[in-house]
Amino acid sequence: MRSNSCSKLSLAAVLLLVGALVPASSFSQGDVRIGIKATTATKLPLLLASFVGQGSVGSAPSDARATVRRDFDLSGVYSVADVEPLAGAPAPDPSRTDAIRVEGAVQASSGGGFTFTGRAIDVGSGETAFKRDYAMTRATMRETMHRFVDDVLEALTGERGIAETKIAYVKHVGRAKEIWMMDYDGENQRQVTHDGVLALSPAWAPWGTEFAFTTYKRGNPDLYLFDLTRGASYPFSTRPGLNTAPAYSPDGKWIACTISRDGNSEIYRISRDGQTAKRLTRNDAIDTSPAWSPTGREIAFTSNRNGSAQVFVMDAEGLNQRLLTLEGSYNDSPQWSPKGDKLCYAARHDGIFDVIVMEANGASPVQLTLGAGQNENPRWSADGRKILFSSSRDGKRQLYMMNDDGSDPVKLTNDAECFDPAWGPRPRKGAR
Repeated sequence: MRSNSCSKLSLAAVLLLVGALVPASSFSQGDVRIGIKATTATKLPLLLASFVGQGSVGSAPSDARATVRRDFDLSGVYSVADVEPLAGAPAPDPSRTDAIRVEGAVQASSGGGFTFTGRAIDVGSGETAFKRDYAMTRATMRETMHRFVDDVLEALTGERGIAETKIAYVKHVGRAKEIWMMDYDGENQRQVTHDGVLALSPAWAPWGTEFAFTTYKRGNPDLYLFDLTRGASYPFSTRPGLNTAPAYSPDGKWIACTISRDGNSEIYRISRDGQTAKRLTRNDAIDTSPAWSPTGREIAFTSNRNGSAQVFVMDAEGLNQRLLTLEGSYNDSPQWSPKGDKLCYAARHDGIFDVIVMEANGASPVQLTLGAGQNENPRWSADGRKILFSSSRDGKRQLYMMNDDGSDPVKLTNDAECFDPAWGPRPRKGAR
């Protein structure tokens, strides 16, 4: 019996290190529709004028505009064209009812700071659809421009953008693997943990100033919480065996995770204060990679209880466990879309992992990546328009994001191996 338990623990450790559950047979490509899915969504035209400067502003207008342009390019909503600033009031153009014009002005203010005035104009009517003033300094310019773009997107589409979000990920540093962070567009990459050991599976708290992760800093794979405000981590679950794959509930009161305290990897639900723990799965299989639905009423997870890794779903109390993936022989790391209507996951076929999106009930799986290395750990953006993932298409594993239909992949990292990403939430109002 001891030997059997040890073998299961070793198998789960392999999952933790290299993302493999059990040996899997070939994934049948005929089971899942291949390629970018059909969509009626088209990018809207956006005319971006050069930003003007008033006073001693130096390169601030052009620097600010460069950030805004990249943000709109990456939004997945607009197709951006460069235009010159208007000399006067905009004239309506009834033939351009779907076009938006964005203009900006940077004015020097007292104390060496700036005031940025940004506006979005409906080209068809000539009316101002959005206008706002922002105080900023040279140091806060990027984050201010991110906020401006997100404000414009929210005003014009009803869905706030993701330019203010952050990404946590694992980076191979020397002999260690540490948690790093960066802005959503790959800028401002910085190391967060400095333990010199193996750190894995970061997961954001809903309020965005904390993440959970697995670390071997005390020799055992334990779960820690990292407080970004204090810059310090503290233990959360240090039970014998594996403590890994954390996922916060939408209200932040619970963390679902994988624990192998009895030698078998099972999914538990632990209160964030660590006082209450409930085991949700009970079988001889490996159960891991829990992911909460946006309502908090369901948890998707990976299990090999049917003989190969598949995506399952259960109620948040562990009841009503059922199989979701009906096609393919190896499916792993599910995550719900922000609206809860879809799931993304990684599927292996012919030894290659690709990103798949399906309906929340398991119907209509669509393969979004094809013929481009190993593509794993897909994660939705907060607006549901983008999917973040790791890929070895250029050799070493790096982080990419693409539109939710698989189009416009963008490489975010280009360094040592980067993988196991987690996309953070939007900043809460009042916390900016």
